[in-house]
Amino acid sequence: MTPKKLTVLVVEPIILQGDLIKLALARHSMQVTVCRDPATIREFLGHQIPDLILVDTHLPGQNGLDLVSDLMAEGLLAKTKVFIISSLGYPEIVQKAVKLGASDFLVKPLDTELLATRILRCFSRLKDDSAST
Repeated sequence: MTPKKLTVLVVEPIILQGDLIKLALARHSMQVTVCRDPATIREFLGHQIPDLILVDTHLPGQNGLDLVSDLMAEGLLAKTKVFIISSLGYPEIVQKAVKLGASDFLVKPLDTELLATRILRCFSRLKDDSAST
């Protein structure tokens, strides 16, 4: 039986950055959708619930952390892990991401192999936890 591919929604307004992330994660057999406009995310989440959402803090029209907070309050991320990416790694931003329930926080420029490793590790831990219960 073939294992289910991890599905990842990348919320990244910079085209090149989003494409690089998509290519890197696809090399690790992840199914990746890139969304550049936060206004379309709710529509996407109405059709598909990804395993992971990767959100940049700097989005057009809205702060990425506020977007995550709103989506969580609406129950749209109840079954979705959240990773935050930012060009700013200030402790206050990292703390806010953690308080929101983010599983990880990475600072740009991204090391895409490190990103893929952290995603796989996160889901490997989940699999291990569910197997032991």
